[in-house]
Parts: sequence; C-alpha cells; structure tokens
Amino acid sequence: MTKVLVIGGGIAGYCAALAARRERAEVTVVARAPGATALYAGGMEVVDDLDSILGSPNHPLARLGMDAVGLATELDAAISTLKLALGRGGLSFEGTWRSRGLYADIHGLARPASVIPETVAPGELGGLSGKRVAVIGVPQVGDYDAASTAQALKELHGIEAFAEDISIPELPPAASLTDLYGHRAPSPRARGAAIAYPPGFTNLPPDGFELLASPPSPHGWRLQQAIALGAVSAEVTSIETGRGKVTSARASGRAFRADAFVLATGRYIGGGLRAGRTTTESLFGLGVFHEGLAAASLGTRLQHLKYLDPREEMRMGVMTDRRLRPLLEDGSVPYTNLYAAGSMLGGYDYSGPCGFGVPILTGWLAGRNAARQGQ
Repeated sequence: MTKVLVIGGGIAGYCAALAARRERAEVTVVARAPGATALYAGGMEVVDDLDSILGSPNHPLARLGMDAVGLATELDAAISTLKLALGRGGLSFEGTWRSRGLYADIHGLARPASVIPETVAPGELGGLSGKRVAVIGVPQVGDYDAASTAQALKELHGIEAFAEDISIPELPPAASLTDLYGHRAPSPRARGAAIAYPPGFTNLPPDGFELLASPPSPHGWRLQQAIALGAVSAEVTSIETGRGKVTSARASGRAFRADAFVLATGRYIGGGLRAGRTTTESLFGLGVFHEGLAAASLGTRLQHLKYLDPREEMRMGVMTDRRLRPLLEDGSVPYTNLYAAGSMLGGYDYSGPCGFGVPILTGWLAGRNAARQGQ
C-alpha cells in the first residue's frame, strides 16, 4: 500500500487526501493552521471558461496537458466526490462546476458562485424573482443592517424585499454577526415570504436561506471544520531527502515517512509562499515564477510591476509539470515523488473565477498521482 503525506489542511489538501484514499493509499494530512479556505464567503467559483483557460499557457490547469473534455471529466469526478465527502460530514452542498448563479451577500450585493451550501442555494437571485423576501435583522448586532440589505435587494435586483428585526436578548453587548453563530434561527412574523438570514444560524425553516458574508464568515468556519477532521495539527519544519526523492517530513519532533508527498501549503496566508523583495517557497526552496519566468531573474522589473499593480504579486507561484511535480527555477524536477497543488500554484488570479477550481482539481490530481507513485 502506498503511503501518502499531504502537507496542508485547506481545500487542496483535502481533495488530495480524498483522491489518494480513493486509490487505496494510506494517507496522513499534516496541517499547521486553517488557511485561506476558512475565509471564503459561502459560494465557490470553480472555473470560468475552459477554452479561455487552455489559451493561457501559464494557467495551472492549462499546464496539465489535458483538453477541455479531459478537464471537464476530472472536474466532474473531483467535485462530486468532494460534495459527497462533505455531505457525510454534515455539510451539504449543491451545484456543479457547470452551473452558475448569483447570490446576495449581507449587503445585498450579488456574487457569482457554482457550488454553494445547501443553506444558501434557495437564495439564488433569479429564483427569488416575483417572491417577497423578509430580510432578518437583529437589533443587538451593530455590523449588519437588514433594512439597507432589503433596500439593496429591491433597488439592485428588483426583489420585493423588506426588513424584519427580531431581538435576541441573550447576545453580548455590542454584538457582531459572529455572535449569531450556532443560535437557532428565529421565526419571523411575516408569512408567505422567503426568509433571508445573516449566516450562522442553525435550524433554518424550509423557506429560509442564508446570505453570503464577507470573510471571515460562518460559511468559512463550517467548511474548515469539515475538512480538518482527521488531520494532524502540526507545522512541518524540515524535510529529509535523498536520491531525488523526499523521504520524510518532520513536525513537532516527529518524522512522517511516506512514499509520496503532496505540498498544499497555500500562499501567503497559509505560509506556502513568503513575500519579500523576492517571493520564495517556504519549505523546499522551489522555484517561484511570474508569467512563466523565474521571479528571481526579473529583479527590479518585477518590483516595478508590483508597484504599478499589486495583483501581479498574487499571480506569482510555484510551477509544475503535467503530473503536478513542482519545478526549480531552471525548469527541472527536483523530487520525483513530490506533487504540488492549490493556491500556491502561480499563473492565475486565485480570488477570481478559478478560485476554487484550481485547488479542487489540482488537489484531486496530485493526490491521485501521489497514490500511484511507482506504478
């Protein structure tokens, strides 16, 4: 049985573990702390247009060497397995990468998403057309105004929305939205209307749904709690290698040995990349690239680009070959049993329409490749 060690506890590491276990590998996940996954607002954008992605040679999905049909097939498998696993953990999702809807956040603004929590799905803005919507407010909460949200839904989306405040006396003084987490959803006086709740309540009524939220949000907490089950909480501090392979990773005084390793440590929040005058990969010293070129070789040119447009920094990252093995700056593969996945991969805007598509699919494929190591 192949032993696989996944380093990183975000959505990419979780998908890698799912895929490796599906191949009957023995999997251990080591995670230092929640990464950017815990900050998501409640709706997953998976991919935009596959043909457009394939036309961008530095995009992580384009570098896999698959055509649109191959990517679509793998996305179907990865997302269906992910939804099934999360559902077993008590967190049900709806939608596929092929679907796309608009969902209101706590300010009444529309956000696109493809895969959404079951508690959010009834709030798709197109489905609310022609319905009355009661927006639940809580007077004790100071960072959310239901009346403003209802007004935005009416003015921006033509939805017949109105606010209804419901007091929750047991909340602490100067409560915030985070204090609603875990409270049972209150029942409004309004009847015959869909009910929009700020996120965090439990036991929503059949006609109720949750709004999306700015991070950090209960949506992110729930997702991170679900994917963190079974992970070893520790920080990998050193790596042992030999003969072109990784042999073990050391964390909290313990050596984790495996046949293959998946690096899914994220970007700056997760600690996978370290920003500085030159951005570096934290654990292995792997190459960091910008638009296909080694970042270290760009010098002041890259500094100038980052000064003009800070988003350039967010497109930097590790590059991989078709099997998702990370590269050094000279383009060579330093370790034949190391695979990389998730937002640490450069060449795309991870806050954009592929924000979850890259971690899900590269995690899925990296885990499968790791489990098949040596086959």
